[in-house]
Amino acid sequence: MTALLTIESLQAHYGKIAALKGISLQVNQGEIVALLGSNGAGKSTTLKAISGIVRPTSGEIALAGKSLVGCAPHQIVEAGVIHVPEGRRIFAGLTVRENLELGGFTKRREKAAVKEGIEQAFALFPRLQERSQQLGGTLSGGEQQMLAICRALMARPKLLMLDEPSMGLAPIIVQEIMNIIKEINRQGTTILLIEQNAKAALKLAHRGYVMETGRIVMENTADVLRTDDSIVKAYLGA
Repeated sequence: MTALLTIESLQAHYGKIAALKGISLQVNQGEIVALLGSNGAGKSTTLKAISGIVRPTSGEIALAGKSLVGCAPHQIVEAGVIHVPEGRRIFAGLTVRENLELGGFTKRREKAAVKEGIEQAFALFPRLQERSQQLGGTLSGGEQQMLAICRALMARPKLLMLDEPSMGLAPIIVQEIMNIIKEINRQGTTILLIEQNAKAALKLAHRGYVMETGRIVMENTADVLRTDDSIVKAYLGA
C-alpha cells in the first residue's frame, strides 16, 4: 500500500515535559487508522504536531513524501491535512451554512466547488440542511459534531484527522457518526482517528496503534487488536 502519512522518531515537548517520545507510525492511502490510549498518552499531541499547532522537537512528519515539519498550520491545511479537534470547535455565532463556507476557505475562488461541498454535506447529514440558517451554538452536541466533520470535508482533505468524534454523545448518535465516518472513508478519504470508544474505533479501522505516555507500545490490524487480551483489558472495558 502507498503511504500517505509517515511519522518517524517524532518528539514533542510542552516546556520541559516530553509529550511525544520518538513515535513512528504510518497511515496508508485509503485507510482508517485508529490511535488508542488512555488520557495523557499523547494522542491529541500527535494530531496537533501533524497539523502544525505543536512544533516537534525532533523527528519527521511527511505527507505523500513531502515534509510538513516547519510548515505553518495554514500551509498544512492547503497541503490536504484537516484536523477536527476534540470538542468540535465550531463557530457558535455563525449559521450552519456560514460554518461550512468558512470550511471551504482554501477553495473560495472555486465557487462551484464550494457549492458542491455544501450540497454533499447536506446529503451526508440532512439535518444540517434543515438547520442551515440556524446558529451553530444552538445545535445539539450530535449536530455540532456533524457540522464539524462537514466543515472539515469542505477543504477536500487528503487526510482527515478526527479527535474524539463520539465524546459526550448519546449511543444512537455515536452509531450515526461512526457510520458516516465509514462512508467518508468509502468515498476515498484517508482517516486518522482518535476515539476513547475503542470498540467502536476498532470496528471502523483497518489498523491501530496503542500509545502509552508518549510512546507507541503496540501496532497491528484492528482485528488482532480487538482480540488481544491486554488491549481488551486496558481499553475495551473488559
